[in-house]
Amino acid sequence: MTITASAAPPAPSLPRPGRAERLLLPATFITSLGNGIQLVAAAVLVFTTGHSALAVGWLYILVSIPPALLSLWFGGIADRFDRRTLCLIADLASAAAALVLPLWMLVGGDSGPVAYGTAFALALLAAMFMPASNALIKERVHPARVARFSSHYEMALQLGTLLAASIGGFLIHFVGTAPLFVFNGATFLASALAMWALRRAPRSTDAGETQAELNEVDGSPLLRLGFLYAVCQVMTMVSNTTLIVLVYEGFGRGAGVYGLVDALAGLGFCIAAALYPKVIGRFGEFRTAAVGGIVCALCSFVFPIHLAALLICIPPAAFMIGLSRVGMRSLLLAAVPERRAGRMFGAINAVGLGLSAAMTVLVAWIADTTHIRYGFYLLGAVCAAAFVVTAVTLRGRVSGVAPVPGVGGVAS
Repeated sequence: MTITASAAPPAPSLPRPGRAERLLLPATFITSLGNGIQLVAAAVLVFTTGHSALAVGWLYILVSIPPALLSLWFGGIADRFDRRTLCLIADLASAAAALVLPLWMLVGGDSGPVAYGTAFALALLAAMFMPASNALIKERVHPARVARFSSHYEMALQLGTLLAASIGGFLIHFVGTAPLFVFNGATFLASALAMWALRRAPRSTDAGETQAELNEVDGSPLLRLGFLYAVCQVMTMVSNTTLIVLVYEGFGRGAGVYGLVDALAGLGFCIAAALYPKVIGRFGEFRTAAVGGIVCALCSFVFPIHLAALLICIPPAAFMIGLSRVGMRSLLLAAVPERRAGRMFGAINAVGLGLSAAMTVLVAWIADTTHIRYGFYLLGAVCAAAFVVTAVTLRGRVSGVAPVPGVGGVAS
């Protein structure tokens, strides 16, 4: 790849964001926030009662099973039925499922098994929401705005997860876990309201795919791009488990410090969202994504050194993984036709969650038998190696994106 950061022709101005963009972003953020709050509260609940990293690991494995097994199938459904309706159904059902655990705790039931069951049900519904909401971008967003919107969408998704951990950590410290499960149900209702306001829209594609679309898919290394996007997912999900254990056992701190860690990570994602157009304008989308993933993986070797090192390195690590996820996701969206978007993101989600489950078991076992730092070393080494090897095979085969309005040239 070569960089052509100078003398770029002026890019045309983007059309104004439509109704879909204004509603999809808050709906995605709120749904991600609700799922994250539920999972964080459940993870703290099972860890404080079981005092085992593997107990937390099994929780994350359990919530990975439905998406890993059903995401591809749900992606096919999202390509055949109305995607907005599927998202609306998933949000309403999630709101009902989220309220089961606090009601059970209110009547004095054993919270452990129900926490696992509720997390499993929400993961099942999230497996339907994820490919449908991703495919809505191709269906509802103007093609000229897809690259910019995908960065905003990714940030909404990840910030919801990260802020859920931050909000959850602080609220658990002050009010306990039960109120968080009630708040979780309210977030899903708010997301459902946004989806309802989105209104139905006719499919904009023709009955058949054009030859240009088919050539675009056949000529793009989608499998390897999808694998790198899945590796980003592995780093994000497995870190949720390892950071809980590192803060509680490795550094002997509580939910308040864990909330601070995730708040700093959220700050890193926010900065990535703000600077993403300028970064890819200078270095190109693929190069930015590849370097971001590698640097974030290497940060895993620094986190366990000391609490101060963790607090200092979390924002730049989140910044780099944010750039990587947005870059890979934008490249995938540019390559896949709208009719295949649901299946593609469903398949990637299944692979990412399957790999995350396997890595979570291995990292948790290492943490319980040795020390949590070795779990971080393993995670960083595996993810860095996967990124380096795959990115090298893709070098020269992935084109840069079109220049973002107001930004210089891009890599090609």
